Amino acid sequence: MIAVNNEPGCWPTRDQELMLRAALLQRQVALESWNEWRRTVNIDVIDYGSHRMIPQLYRNLHRYGVKDPLMERLKGVYRYYLYKNKILMYRIGTLLAGFEEAGITTMVLKGAALIQLYYRDSGLRPMLDADVLVHVHQAEQAMGLLTRLRWNPLSYSRPQLRIPIQHSTPFEDDGGRHVDLHWHLFWECFNANDDGDYWENAVPIQIGGVQTLALNPTDQLLHTCWHGARWNEVPPIRWVADAMAIMGQSAEEIDWTALLKKAQKHHIIMPLRDSLEYLKKTFDAPVPDTLLKSLSAVRISKIELENYEVTLNPMAPPTTTKILRQLYYDYRWLSSSTSSRFKSLAFARHLQAKWDIDRLWQVPLYISIRMIKRVLNAKSGTPLRN
Repeated sequence: MIAVNNEPGCWPTRDQELMLRAALLQRQVALESWNEWRRTVNIDVIDYGSHRMIPQLYRNLHRYGVKDPLMERLKGVYRYYLYKNKILMYRIGTLLAGFEEAGITTMVLKGAALIQLYYRDSGLRPMLDADVLVHVHQAEQAMGLLTRLRWNPLSYSRPQLRIPIQHSTPFEDDGGRHVDLHWHLFWECFNANDDGDYWENAVPIQIGGVQTLALNPTDQLLHTCWHGARWNEVPPIRWVADAMAIMGQSAEEIDWTALLKKAQKHHIIMPLRDSLEYLKKTFDAPVPDTLLKSLSAVRISKIELENYEVTLNPMAPPTTTKILRQLYYDYRWLSSSTSSRFKSLAFARHLQAKWDIDRLWQVPLYISIRMIKRVLNAKSGTPLRN
């Protein structure tokens, strides 16, 4: 049985932390953590995030000569993910070849890029899906190509309508494999549409014999920490291993000054600060103390802090005031990358997508109905979930 996440935040629990230490650290600490994890955790009932760490746990224990009846089961999990990833990577290669032939420039994100650059073993880094970034001006063309290649859009029948207000949309093939098509690297943060620098400084890689791009080590670490520092129904402990792999392989190539500046540009100081402090404290990651001091010195507005708290615990029942402040924050980050002429329309379309409303004209009506219900429920003492 594999459980989903019922904990707020993105930070590992004690059991998850023991597993990470056993999978990522050197001999003495790794073996001590393994022995404690082995005594206290029932492997038949672990969360999915921990299950996805089993391949690295197996490799590290095998490296240190651990003899345990459980090792064969861990090896079986490694082989399972190796098989699944090889099929997915083949499909990604075929898809990238189609993009290349159509003249669409691509960049692979997250798992596919991390495997090629840092893990170098398809079985070590499980992937739930593939993530491919294209330039925003080629997004609609890429969607059409995906459809012709028999990848079907999920959730939205007309995904092209999401381009001005979102950052990505999912597609699925006949075998149930997923690919997320991205046209922006970040979302829900300021200047999210400003991707030029990430494209210019990307590094070339090959997947399935097809040339594509990946983020450089600095941008890869920023993206990993920002993406990891949020709640997910799958406990997001995978980001810890990814960040440690990036720093373990490319610490000397990371431009810490640029990392700070980009976090400031996107107003994502808090997730970067908290992630790097956690990695340094818990796993002795090679993060400069001067960077942590600089991150701590950046002034954070109250509304940014509130938004960060929502990303860490989105299941908490919101008050009416918090809902309104969250909507205001959504408007602020969305309008930071939208021309003045289209700000109101873009925000209305954002709400339409966020609340899954059929028609744009229904957005004001929906807001009015929600406010009336909230007032009535407040009087009766019944909470209304957002």
